[in-house]
Amino acid sequence: MKAFFTTCALALLGLQAVAQTPAAPIFKSDCEDHWSNGGNKGYCETRDMTLAAPAAGQTLTIDGRRNGGITVHGWDGLDVRVRARVQSWTKSEAAAQAQVKAVKISSTGNVLKAELGSDDNWAVNYEVFVPRRTALALNTYNGGISIEGVQAPVTFEAYNGGISLTGLGGDVRGTTTNGGVNVTLTGTKWEGKGLDVTTTNGGINWRIPKTYSAQLKTATQHGGVSADYPITVTGKIGRSLDTKLGEGGPLVSATTTNGGISVRGSMLEGLKKL
Repeated sequence: MKAFFTTCALALLGLQAVAQTPAAPIFKSDCEDHWSNGGNKGYCETRDMTLAAPAAGQTLTIDGRRNGGITVHGWDGLDVRVRARVQSWTKSEAAAQAQVKAVKISSTGNVLKAELGSDDNWAVNYEVFVPRRTALALNTYNGGISIEGVQAPVTFEAYNGGISLTGLGGDVRGTTTNGGVNVTLTGTKWEGKGLDVTTTNGGINWRIPKTYSAQLKTATQHGGVSADYPITVTGKIGRSLDTKLGEGGPLVSATTTNGGISVRGSMLEGLKKL
């Protein structure tokens, strides 16, 4: 009987350990949608990597180089999981394959980047799962940046690429030059210092829960602002909004030079004007 109870206790401990271990992340990126360029032949492969998470106070930097996009998901694991989609387009499939095989991906010093002698005719797109409190610095030139579920200091910079931010917290700051910005806030308030994102040429789309609390600021120089969300403003909505949502809180800001702005919620109650 004693042996029976001991076995049951060990089994329960084993079940608890399984329950507390997060499932392996499911990557969405693959080579099914890889593209060719200018009639050249293309080749694509994916590479999966597991990295140690940066120590407290350190930052994970991801460099998309000239032609790569970056997608980051926060997850409950303790390490960093990476899928790199490496592709090339050149005069023949054999040459494209050879170029893909020559691309080296390194993570020395918490910097994830790909290397090859030239920036022409190849790209590496990253899909990365990080512990939610991982500080990030993301850079792309011709590629978008998407971040979801991270609660940490984040900086990002893109040139030709859109920005998607979902369920974030912490101190998040970034820019793109040619690309739209999509911000989806979740929960009831911003946890952390705030959000500050800008674009030069691109629209901004906000999605905000009905009961969210923050200080919202959004503006455009050349474009309009439309809002279908339960907030109170004085007079007409022109090219900017600067208002308290709910009980207020940290500043969440997104501005553009050339582009329209949309503010929406999941439960639309219209816009009350005084």
